Amino acid sequence: MNTLPRMVLTVAAVFSSVPALAQNDGTSDKKADFTVKLHAGGAYDSTLSVASLDQTSNQGDSANVFYGRVGGELYPTERITLKGSYSLSSRRYHEVSEFDQDLGIASLDAAIDLAGITWGLSRHVADAELASEPLLDLTRDSLYAAKLFSGGLYVRGAYTDSEKRFENNRERNADGEELAADVYYFFNGARSFWSLGVGREVEEARSLAFDNAALKLRARYSHTGSMAGKESRIQLGWRYQDRDYDSEASLPETDNVSDGGLPGTGSAMSPTGTDTRHDRSHVVEAIWSLSFTQWLALETKVEYGNYQSNFDAADYRETGVSALLSVEF
Repeated sequence: MNTLPRMVLTVAAVFSSVPALAQNDGTSDKKADFTVKLHAGGAYDSTLSVASLDQTSNQGDSANVFYGRVGGELYPTERITLKGSYSLSSRRYHEVSEFDQDLGIASLDAAIDLAGITWGLSRHVADAELASEPLLDLTRDSLYAAKLFSGGLYVRGAYTDSEKRFENNRERNADGEELAADVYYFFNGARSFWSLGVGREVEEARSLAFDNAALKLRARYSHTGSMAGKESRIQLGWRYQDRDYDSEASLPETDNVSDGGLPGTGSAMSPTGTDTRHDRSHVVEAIWSLSFTQWLALETKVEYGNYQSNFDAADYRETGVSALLSVEF
């Protein structure tokens, strides 16, 4: 992971420069918040998949899961907020190690409040590995604006420019643009909320076979309450995606499938029929978190995905369950 260490150094440089910036600005009540989160536990997937490669296996497997994140927020002035974080997640399957996945994400975010509207710039850099081999580098730069209205209504809009680079699948390299908007409604003293979101994404790839446009919809409900004297949170979510590909050309062979592809995938790069590829997916999830103390909690999750496509490798059903202990300080 060559890019992420550079991002971590950048985060550290920004943090180290903020005290001087605040002093020059004349702000005396500087604030800084730093958090560390660790999650560890187990998960089960009924269908192993690597969506970015159109690779799936009908064989299910359980996995050991680890997630760690360190992040911070700095407030050099009353109107400016700087954020930085680095997270690393790892999934190790018990039987099918070819689907082992690692993902590192570094992020920077700078926002300013002007006339009640928050304007911000952010960068996310992700580095993914599959079976301990380099898979994908992803960079996402966003410009966003958000406003909190009276009555608990919060609205956010964003434009995102992205760049995907595959280590051994150069035909999939793509540049993308996305416009997105989300609306949140907070109630119950901000311990509960509803959210609705919509996005439109367009990707132009090195190979015309991977050029596509997608409509994305999402909805979420979250409620935090008390159970047996402990803080409990329930979240219900739904995601929908409708993705159309531009070209009728058959998908080209890529480097990673020259030896037959991942276990259980068969001929993953052969589309069904002669029509342009069309993918549609519905994903629902339920998450329940129970806090034992201020720093220790249990998080359980159930997710079901219905992925429909006229391209065999992208047409499948997937059920996932997980239970993780989390520590935050």
